[in-house]
Amino acid sequence: MAVEEKLEPIIAERGLGYRLNLLVKRDERTVHLQGEQQNPSKLVSPQFHFFIRDRVILSGLVIFGIIALGVLQQREPSKILQPEQVNISLLTPDEAIELDVARFMGLQNSSKIDSAILRLENSINQASNKVAIFSILSELYLTKHKLYGANQDDLIQAYQFAVKAVNASNSQPWPYVALGNVQIEQGKYKNAIESANKAISLSPKWVNAHAVKSSALNHRGDISGAWQAIQIAHKLQPDNPLVQKIRAQVLLNKNMFSWSERHLESLIASTPQDAFYLLTQAEYFLATKEYEKAEKALIELLTLKPNFIEAHLLMASALELQGKVDKSLVHLERIANSQSKYAKLALLLANLADDNNRNVKGKPSEADTYSNHFIASLTALSNKDPDQFLQLAKKAVQSGFSKEYLLESNIIYTSLEQQGQSDNLLKDYQALKTNLFNIKQARRVKRVPIL
Repeated sequence: MAVEEKLEPIIAERGLGYRLNLLVKRDERTVHLQGEQQNPSKLVSPQFHFFIRDRVILSGLVIFGIIALGVLQQREPSKILQPEQVNISLLTPDEAIELDVARFMGLQNSSKIDSAILRLENSINQASNKVAIFSILSELYLTKHKLYGANQDDLIQAYQFAVKAVNASNSQPWPYVALGNVQIEQGKYKNAIESANKAISLSPKWVNAHAVKSSALNHRGDISGAWQAIQIAHKLQPDNPLVQKIRAQVLLNKNMFSWSERHLESLIASTPQDAFYLLTQAEYFLATKEYEKAEKALIELLTLKPNFIEAHLLMASALELQGKVDKSLVHLERIANSQSKYAKLALLLANLADDNNRNVKGKPSEADTYSNHFIASLTALSNKDPDQFLQLAKKAVQSGFSKEYLLESNIIYTSLEQQGQSDNLLKDYQALKTNLFNIKQARRVKRVPIL
């Protein structure tokens, strides 16, 4: 076995299993040594070979006879066993030993998700790999929450199964990755980073753990930390689709659009109907101010997943940035009436658009980041306090706010224009948007010229 420096001999790949990562080299023996090994056999007479062969055959027949006799003796008494003494398993080998959960990963079809959840929940008591089952159940419920209406019950189930997985085995990384993904959706980014760090400590080279950490840092506004985390994963597995998706999202916050575009083109070419890839592509079009393309991509996505709340949020932005405020309101109201973490944001934007006082029905996000400042700034604008709005919006940008398309909102600009007593307010708002652009430009990866 050729063991190279810094080379892991065995690699564990999620959903695939274990594989050998070493080269196998032929051990070339010299002709001289081979000759020495072969020569002794030539010294033995043919009669001796026949003698050895006959003795081996005879011994084998004797041993076989003894074994056969023992088996027959054991089979006869077994006929008198009572029915209650015989342990008959009605379970299939998969269910009785270890359920193969790999085939349930990455599902996005509603009926397939429900079928998988039912199968897994019914197999928990019999299967031996409960940690894997709990983890995949958490991921399935989380996908269901994201793509099919943001129902809080699904998010609660996702969290509870992730916790069960951690409690079942706190020495495996997958439960912490599952928990981290749920915590990101809950807006608990600090907790998600802690979960990801725990998974990394258990499996330093598993890219999913680094991807979760990068995603949590990106949501929290720590773009530098997010970039470092996803770069580690990218060096380990540059072609991993999850790594490419998270890296594309981080690159958008660094204004590195061409790099992000290459990742997205590769992902969508390989999986053209993946809802999360299409969503990231739509956000790419918003970031590059290609609003018509964003609308077209979101129409395709919402045709596939009409209850994808985050897609409705991006559609609302794409429409109102084209001046289609009435159409945008339809999507904002749908989000505001959902249980999504985006309900509060949609409610505030909808109220600013038509001066109605709608009440939010969803549970407010528990985010511990810039989003609190941005939500507070929109609340101040709704309360006719534009100066407070600007102060809080500046805090949001300083804390890591990177969604320029939200600051470009026609709804916000029109509301400021109506409330402002002087042109200085609009100038300060424009300066804020310029400052955000400059911050994102400063995050770009600097290229060193080749001399």
